[in-house]
Amino acid sequence: MNTLYRVLLSLAVIFAALVCYSAGSMTGVVGFFVLGILLEAAFWLGIGKVFRSGSNASKG
Repeated sequence: MNTLYRVLLSLAVIFAALVCYSAGSMTGVVGFFVLGILLEAAFWLGIGKVFRSGSNASKG
């Protein structure tokens, strides 16, 4: 997968997490907070893959 695509996808996921946090705080629905936490976890795991793949490419 292209690095630019991964970065854009990661930004979209963190933006979705922020939207879920915001919706959860306005409505008080716990499901939005849980979804936000899952999306944020996906962001952090995904952004780690971007940096790991970039460092591996420079070594080889």
